[in-house]
Amino acid sequence: MKVIFTIIGVVMVLLLFGTMMGGITEAQTDERTDAFGAIVTGGGDVDAAVVLVGDLYGNDILNVTSVTSDLVTDVPLVSVYVPGTNTLTIIGLTASDTRTLTVIYLIDALTASPGVSTFFGLLPLLVVIALVVVVVAGMIVAFKNR
Repeated sequence: MKVIFTIIGVVMVLLLFGTMMGGITEAQTDERTDAFGAIVTGGGDVDAAVVLVGDLYGNDILNVTSVTSDLVTDVPLVSVYVPGTNTLTIIGLTASDTRTLTVIYLIDALTASPGVSTFFGLLPLLVVIALVVVVVAGMIVAFKNR
């Protein structure tokens, strides 16, 4: 009976693992919005570089949640991020036009507490290790009581 409860517990933790990861990311990050007015593209130029006010979380362009333009013919997409200068290159802009770009991105919310940030980063690994230990212990108990 203990083994069945162990299996149910492990399955429940695995089902909630995605929610836990979302919660950890939510605790580690804040959302920031920067607006860049009068971004001009020349003839044949369909990209622009903007300098973000904050550091992009993890230096990962996947942490840019939204890029919008007030020009309806633009289809802005993030292309490259340079961490040292916080420069974000945006492609998909209409050539020879002026627009305002709005970038929404994640920044580190725990800069004042690097220890907490490190703990949150290790938490998924600790959960996986705990699951492995519980499964192995459950198998040992099951074979021992045969």
